[in-house]
Amino acid sequence: MRSFIILTPPGGPDRDHASTRFVADSFAWLGFIFPGLWLLFHRCWLFGIVTLAAQGMLVWLSDQPGLFWGGTLSELAIGLLVGLEGRQILARRLVAKGWAVADIVTAPDLQTAEQIYFAGLPVRQPQPDVPVTDWKNLTLSGPPRLQTGPALGLFDLGGGR
Repeated sequence: MRSFIILTPPGGPDRDHASTRFVADSFAWLGFIFPGLWLLFHRCWLFGIVTLAAQGMLVWLSDQPGLFWGGTLSELAIGLLVGLEGRQILARRLVAKGWAVADIVTAPDLQTAEQIYFAGLPVRQPQPDVPVTDWKNLTLSGPPRLQTGPALGLFDLGGGR
């Protein structure tokens, strides 16, 4: 089971929740393999640039005589750190930009998490397109008027001819 952090955009969610984001709190394999590029892809610019600079420095360090294992293990540590905490960095970046944490749902997959979250939302009652007259509370603004004109039915009950 995974935890999903549900984030709504600044200004509240859309009517159909199209922009609501579900961020899984799980290991990011692409973040482990390509840490700097993964962070840049998810628009974590500062972390991505620092990670790419550190990776470049560690590649240079592992080329130096006697420092291969130090550079390689440090590169592995950076990948492991981004793989484990990359999605949390992404969620914190969105919160810093004004997104709100709506809920945290535990579910086996994304579809189940969406079903759990959307089932708990209040349902809006549809508003009628045509105004409806409330016949029980109808008040007249004066005495009732009698129509005086031709009747279209068989009998004229309104006082016509």
